[in-house]
Amino acid sequence: MTVVFGTAGHIDHGKTALLRALTGIEADRLPEERARGMTIDVGYAWLALPDDRQG
Repeated sequence: MTVVFGTAGHIDHGKTALLRALTGIEADRLPEERARGMTIDVGYAWLALPDDRQG
């Protein structure tokens, strides 16, 4: 089973930080995103489930 979660909201409300806290993955991958501290392009991350599946 695949589960997809999406976040939406205004800039600087912590969506990328939430994704990082839940998955440990930095979704801001572009150098400009990191320099500005602001997401420009869509980022994706996966979550390892307790039974070793990925969601």
